[in-house]
Amino acid sequence: MKKVKKLFYIVIVGLFLLSLVFAQQQSKLLTILTWANFVPEADQYLAKLAEEFGKKYNAQVRIDIVSLNDFSAKLAAEIQSNSGHDIILLMNYSTALYKNYLIPVNDVVSRAQIIYGPYVSAAKEAGFIDGSWYSVPCYYTPAPGVYRKDYFAQAGVNPPDTYDELLKVAEKLYKIGHPIGLPISHCGDSNDWLFMVLNSFGAKAIDSKGNVTINSPQTRKAMEYVKELAKYMPPDIFAWDGSGNNKWILSGVGSYIINSMSVVAAAKSDFPDIYKNIGLVLPPKGPVGRFATTSMYSYGITKWSKNQTLAKQFLRFLLEENNFKGWVEASKGYNMPLFSNMAKFKTLQCWGIYPDVEVLFNVGKFYHLPLWPAPPGGPAQLTYDSYIIPDMFANYITGKMSIDEAIKWAEQQLIQIWKK
Repeated sequence: MKKVKKLFYIVIVGLFLLSLVFAQQQSKLLTILTWANFVPEADQYLAKLAEEFGKKYNAQVRIDIVSLNDFSAKLAAEIQSNSGHDIILLMNYSTALYKNYLIPVNDVVSRAQIIYGPYVSAAKEAGFIDGSWYSVPCYYTPAPGVYRKDYFAQAGVNPPDTYDELLKVAEKLYKIGHPIGLPISHCGDSNDWLFMVLNSFGAKAIDSKGNVTINSPQTRKAMEYVKELAKYMPPDIFAWDGSGNNKWILSGVGSYIINSMSVVAAAKSDFPDIYKNIGLVLPPKGPVGRFATTSMYSYGITKWSKNQTLAKQFLRFLLEENNFKGWVEASKGYNMPLFSNMAKFKTLQCWGIYPDVEVLFNVGKFYHLPLWPAPPGGPAQLTYDSYIIPDMFANYITGKMSIDEAIKWAEQQLIQIWKK
């Protein structure tokens, strides 16, 4: 009987030890949720880094890639269930929106700034919430003016530096059959350039205290300007999706867009005759200055993760100089770093495919998140996702509403989101 009891205890202890080993093995699986980059080579390089990290830290790293159109819903589902991946991609205001589900990553950010110097101020708008960093800003996608040098020469005009100049060149380009193209629709590009216009005209949808301030003389001037500009753009701009800008230039008809660098990479790869005629210029400035905005991509670590230390190690590994520079290189420069001093990155070969490459580096000097100076958080992200600003412009330009009606409608929509 004693032997049976002894054997029983040995079996129990053995099973307990096996369970510990199993649990340890399970905790070594690090999972990452990210989007499908418009430059596939960037995702391939990230997978390569994950494999190298796994070997170095005796871990398995699984990267789950979701298309941009499906990403927000996937992330929201994980937040709602309070379970899912260890590391999650966070775009624009998502860090503030999901802050309560994230752990601080001050140590990771501090290490990055020791290597590269301080982040640009817009990085703080995205990741620095209530005195702590809750995500690690990795890159943004600068969106300068992209224009056809040959069509501008044919029209006898120079690339515009101001919105007044853009209106003048738009009319001349329209007359020679090569209109400019800027969407006024439900897509991110539409949100971005219309927020650029508003800010450059001194209009703010929301002020720094969270008050709705869209109903202003500055907003009216911006709307009147865009209505005039729309006369010289193709009529389907009101239905463009996120690829509309790219397609307009790559069609061979379009003469000017405001867009990220994916269009230049696509032209280099598939449209050599178009590529050789592409030029870049800073987005225009308005009566109160120049404002640039576009998407920002950060990574956060979830509270539900059982691998938080390993997750921090991965983000530090990702931001090591050789690894991070390699990731930028693989993205063909689409993943633009968010550091004030770009000296460590300007020697990369990827910049060789871009004309006027200094323009890309200078966009960051004017870069803010779209609703700046509005407080970051859920209301800001919801405002962006609801396309209230593009709809306000479209309602007026298409004649659906008067300018006062369109602004009042937008004001009511924003009050519903920002009510305190």
